[in-house]
Amino acid sequence: MKLLHFIETSLFQRKIDDLLSRDEYMEFQEYLRLDPEIGATISATGGCRKVRWAIQGKGKSGGIRVIYYYQTTEGEIYLLLVYPKNERENLSDEQKGQLRKIIAMIEGKK
Repeated sequence: MKLLHFIETSLFQRKIDDLLSRDEYMEFQEYLRLDPEIGATISATGGCRKVRWAIQGKGKSGGIRVIYYYQTTEGEIYLLLVYPKNERENLSDEQKGQLRKIIAMIEGKK
């Protein structure tokens, strides 16, 4: 099994500490490491995925949503966005376009 490497955007880093404890975050990373393609693919983003994660004591409906990109050839998981699930349901077209540009830049580095 290929070793996976997590890469966090600065926006993700700023928000994750407010949403999850260190232990919860490590548990989430292990969850993704076991099946990096578990998240549903988001259309018009260039391959980004979204996954829900329960916050301790709140369940999935009160949890967070993580937007990430799994680059299979390099074994890298790019953690792009994180937000409380009740904050928004879907990404706007503008946000999807921004993610598409980020993915194009990531893929251009190969």
